[in-house]
Amino acid sequence: MCILYKCPRVFSAVGRLLSRQAKRIRGRSAPGIVALAVFLCGHQYLCAQEYQLGPDDVVKISVYREDELERIVRITADGSFSFPLLGKVKVEGMTVSELEQALADKLRGYIKGPQVSVFIMEYSSITVTGQVMRPGSYPLKGGLRVFEAISLAEGFAKLADQHKVKVLRREEGKEKIITVNVAAISNKGKMAEDILLKRGDIVFVPESLF
Repeated sequence: MCILYKCPRVFSAVGRLLSRQAKRIRGRSAPGIVALAVFLCGHQYLCAQEYQLGPDDVVKISVYREDELERIVRITADGSFSFPLLGKVKVEGMTVSELEQALADKLRGYIKGPQVSVFIMEYSSITVTGQVMRPGSYPLKGGLRVFEAISLAEGFAKLADQHKVKVLRREEGKEKIITVNVAAISNKGKMAEDILLKRGDIVFVPESLF
């Protein structure tokens, strides 16, 4: 079970964004706000377990009773890192648990019954820009969605068009633009309007024309 006190970043982020839009959401009850925070918290917990490692992520690798093998490594642009005894290890697309199992399998040729632990120390980033209070780069982390990314940037600026937030993404060498109606998420709880962000995404909040 995902409990709010275990997800302070999600809960405080939701609170900041909703408080900035208080005039727009006077009809939303306190239980409704809490329900929204619980949903995001639970979803982020599940997505964190499924987060796929990739370039620029930094992980700490420990092997039980093998202190000399402990390493902190950054995943390179080709989705790999170097590790003692094993050399170059391709890890892009793996979850933490999959990487732990893969390293343990490879180390069995050198160590009896290896127990491997992997901890993500740094995540790759996304960028939030345009009509937000604090434009900049933010850690992707597991399960980060557009709604939370906006809140990490301390919410919308006064002139923001909350209905037409753009996510600029590059996939397979092609540019892709996804429009997200954040107003529908925060005001009406339409969570289906939100999307998971990917490494390198740019969240752009345009200026409202009205």
